[in-house]
Amino acid sequence: MKVLVVGGAGYIGGAVTDVLIRENVPFTVYDRLLYEHQYLKPVDFIFGDIRDVEKLKKILPKYTHVIWLAAIVGDPACKIKPDLTTSTNQEAVKWLSESFNGRIIFLSTCSVYGQNNNLIYENSKPNPLSLYAETKLKAETYLANKNCLIFRLGTVFGVSDAFSRIRMDLAANYMTANAIKRGALSVFGGSQWRPFIHVKDVGEAIVRNLDRDIVGIYNLASFNTQIKDMGETISKITGCKIEQVEQKFQDARDYHVSTDKALKDSVFDPNTTKKLEYGVKEISDIITSGRIKYTENDVYFNERHITSLIEKNELK
Repeated sequence: MKVLVVGGAGYIGGAVTDVLIRENVPFTVYDRLLYEHQYLKPVDFIFGDIRDVEKLKKILPKYTHVIWLAAIVGDPACKIKPDLTTSTNQEAVKWLSESFNGRIIFLSTCSVYGQNNNLIYENSKPNPLSLYAETKLKAETYLANKNCLIFRLGTVFGVSDAFSRIRMDLAANYMTANAIKRGALSVFGGSQWRPFIHVKDVGEAIVRNLDRDIVGIYNLASFNTQIKDMGETISKITGCKIEQVEQKFQDARDYHVSTDKALKDSVFDPNTTKKLEYGVKEISDIITSGRIKYTENDVYFNERHITSLIEKNELK
């Protein structure tokens, strides 16, 4: 086994590569460092863009497995430059499906479900409400007949590794940072449901199933919760006040997913998953100890960082 971790320098990539190192799996990170100015993790590394098919043609034959993490992630970030989103999230995956015959682990998103009041299973009808969800759903179709395992992720939270940037634009992380910095937490409505999973649990699930004889789509989440309940958990840990705002939140997504299929097929071990409290405490400790100087730095937010790069003509 030799693994190419595409997008491995990123937030989820940090957790994935930690597990690969622990399990002594040979791997190489392939990444364009969209969010990083440097990558100092002591692993094999190739600098490259996933849209550079000529470069990938020379590299892919050396690997038996591909973990495909690279993407423009999140609804706001994907809206900024739609052609970049489509070429990265969709067309690059189409090329992969036509050019690589080995094992593929692909990360999709539960955002493909959009808004749904019922418990959602993998065969439930998708209802994508954004370009992000649309491109991920389309990418899934390209991989349907491949030796591919597709994870539809819940909202990720927590701290990854010591090298990749932390993300502050993810619901639990952002709310925790706000609670600490302001001493109060504004919860808009709060009745909307979301599935969540710690970033380290994503890494564990990917490597756990890297060479197993299973294919297809799996919902991957540790728990479902309403935003208002998440706010209460954050309040208990940080001591912040809750400010209930009746104004409707602009994000229309509202769904909770079943992970019965993943549990039945032992895709992840529910007894080892990290709870919300664990991730909130992680973020809280990092901020209160001063290890993050400025939590509102643009680099921690996908939308802001990509906007900044475009304004400086550094992203094509």
